[in-house]
Amino acid sequence: MAQGTFFAEIHQELNAKMAPAGKWQLPLFYPGGSVAEHRHTRSGASIFDMTGCRIFQIAGKNAPVILDKLFTLPTAALPAGGVMENVLLHENGTFAVIFTLCRMQAEDFMLITPRGTAEKEIAYLLEKTGKELQTRELSEAMAVLTLAGKNSGGILLEAGAAALPEAGMWQMQTISDDEDEKLRCIVIRHDRFGECGFDICCSAALALEVYGALYRINGAEPAGMTAWESLRIESGTPDVPSELHGEAYPQECGLARFIDFTREFTGKAGLQKADISRKLAVVKLDRHPALPGSPVSLPGGCVAGTVSSGAFCPVAGAAQVICTLDIDCPVPVGAQLECIAAGKSVTGTVIGEVQR
Repeated sequence: MAQGTFFAEIHQELNAKMAPAGKWQLPLFYPGGSVAEHRHTRSGASIFDMTGCRIFQIAGKNAPVILDKLFTLPTAALPAGGVMENVLLHENGTFAVIFTLCRMQAEDFMLITPRGTAEKEIAYLLEKTGKELQTRELSEAMAVLTLAGKNSGGILLEAGAAALPEAGMWQMQTISDDEDEKLRCIVIRHDRFGECGFDICCSAALALEVYGALYRINGAEPAGMTAWESLRIESGTPDVPSELHGEAYPQECGLARFIDFTREFTGKAGLQKADISRKLAVVKLDRHPALPGSPVSLPGGCVAGTVSSGAFCPVAGAAQVICTLDIDCPVPVGAQLECIAAGKSVTGTVIGEVQR
């Protein structure tokens, strides 16, 4: 049975519509609705409960060099205070785990995986990092929020943060509740979906106070998983597990920028032998979004691929889907495709390829 998150009391007070997501009960949306939450994120700032992310400390002698050989992007040059997205591949070159990596000290890192990451992939990550390093899970001791939107920096400053981390950096900051109690947090600059944003990590014991300290600032509103999904699809961002899964190679799931064949990393040899046969594209539909797994066809009826995720995207003013397509299909930007939505054939237009 799914359990309440560290912020369950606040979700209850705010009358959130809840739904199970893995082991957790997470907010789908609040009384104003997900469309309003989506629009508010684009125009202001929204608070998202990110419970379900997994947090690990990875430390040990020569940690930067060891991690550098495991992950697809180099970690040794990441400075203390630096943040990056990075990827671990399976030995055959397929995708395993994407994560946020923070260098806390010279040989001490914090790694955060997205919620929805499969347990077998977490086990694989721990197997790889634990061979020569000390890996300790912090998920039960730390709570995570995301503050996203163009006004999110102003919200943090008004809540008492002394400064804001620049892109690709994290800072230890304190924010204040309505009784002026100082709440210590790790603030990670992590812009998502085309918006300024920050991940905020704090002690689980302070979770409610930290949420309240942000929510009391005028302009900060709660938002749920439905708005999160429509924001990412509107921006064409692949995510776990819809597009990022263990059957796809990184070039097939929007992660081409993470691959540099001039350096060594786990899965390089397998990836060099891979048959890259798929690609991701964002398709704008005339009507309702097609369901995941629905076929996508060329106008003549030839199946070109399948839908991996979809949503109505309020700012775009249309339904959009992310599709996995045959790389050999002639579907450039502007091409027409046919999807099945609400039991009917719906015309769609390719508006871009997907790159995380």
